[in-house]
Amino acid sequence: MMLNETMDYLKVFLMRSFFISFIFLYIACSGSEKVAGVSNDAVVAEVNGSNITVDKLRDEIQFLMKQFRVANKNALTEEEKLILKTKGLNRIIRNDLLVMEASSSGISLTRDEYEVAFGEAKSGYEGDSFREFLKDEGIPSKLWKIRLKNNLLINKLINTKFKINLSDDETRARAYYKAHKERFEIGQMVHAFHIMVASEDESKVVRSAIKSQKKSFSELAKMYSLAPEASIGGDLGFFDIGQMPEEFGPIAQLKKNQVSEVIKTPYGYHIFKVVDVKTPRQLSFSESKKNIIEQFARDEQSDNFKKWLMELKNNSNIQINENVLSEVSL
Repeated sequence: MMLNETMDYLKVFLMRSFFISFIFLYIACSGSEKVAGVSNDAVVAEVNGSNITVDKLRDEIQFLMKQFRVANKNALTEEEKLILKTKGLNRIIRNDLLVMEASSSGISLTRDEYEVAFGEAKSGYEGDSFREFLKDEGIPSKLWKIRLKNNLLINKLINTKFKINLSDDETRARAYYKAHKERFEIGQMVHAFHIMVASEDESKVVRSAIKSQKKSFSELAKMYSLAPEASIGGDLGFFDIGQMPEEFGPIAQLKKNQVSEVIKTPYGYHIFKVVDVKTPRQLSFSESKKNIIEQFARDEQSDNFKKWLMELKNNSNIQINENVLSEVSL
């Protein structure tokens, strides 16, 4: 597993998203609380004549709460609740505008494009485990597929309208490298294997099995782990220890062939085995040049897109029902 895929995976568990290598992330919970006086089908906003309902807004708010790891919504201040509602509504408006623009521009998603992305999302999940994952998260399969298609369509729209143009400006790239050399340092790299189980009791069983040495760590990962890389023996490949979420900090203390204690997170019980360690080093300019040039192009694409999106919003008919919005609870 490549480094970026590895770090995306680790962030999956700690940000409660479920894509590896996805540009747009989505998690929505059905079954959010109902509020007296505000029905789920009440219209909270209109975008060019298309309604945004309270139900749709609640789904987006639940996603934001998971993204920002809000464990207790009752601990939020009224200001923080308002920020979540406003941010959720703005995100829906943005996405609706982009889907409309894609349609009017004749940009559509092919079946093959969808199937490839769908396969990537399910990769690492055996049998019905991906469907069970969605069920455990409270995500309706139909809604998940709709959001996947919309996100892929939006990504295609952006890449079509704002194509990345790579300019081999070595002078500029070298100047950037010299001014930001700290950004091109590789921290301590570890090659680790991972097992994740759902309960403390299961973690004790796995830990005992590891100590018995009757089966290898990889064999146990295939037997017990719920993580996507279980099918390949729990192999996470190499990753920068400095980029690890703080919950997995103890891995930094492990030496080659050492196994961690059980690490509990809100999403399961984790055990790691480090099989190799690489010391930190400074990347050379030649190693960094390609990434710098690509970053220049992405920054230009992002700037152009933001300007265009602002114009699109200004030229659209967007109506927000403040009374309904104020009554929507988290």
